[in-house]
Amino acid sequence: MNKALIFSTATCFAATLACTSVLAQEKAKAPAAAPAASAKAAAKDERERKVFVDNPRVLASEVRYKPGASSGMVERQDRVVRALTDGTLEKTLPDGKKETVHWKAGEVKFNPKETYSQKNVGKTELVLFTVSLK
Repeated sequence: MNKALIFSTATCFAATLACTSVLAQEKAKAPAAAPAASAKAAAKDERERKVFVDNPRVLASEVRYKPGASSGMVERQDRVVRALTDGTLEKTLPDGKKETVHWKAGEVKFNPKETYSQKNVGKTELVLFTVSLK
């Protein structure tokens, strides 16, 4: 089985499971106010995000990084990411260590829980589809 088919199957399963779970639950209460540190990190977030599914189990979203756009320092959960376009991100860890991450359209990666910021250091917009476990 090729990686794209595996990812598509896993994504459909996760989305179906997530949607079924949501339909069976009452509407969630409004989230509590975010701590000041989270608000500060979010203020630096220059990504464009479109959320498809957000429930107690998963978060499925499309994230767009325009050239030069960064995410701010964010803790990310275990997730599967599929590149919808080619691009290059510079990943910066809390200790200042930097790593360059190259994406090819159609490429799928699993990323473990980690805190870091990302910046699009390429010349074109990078679009990623992400399914994060909660």
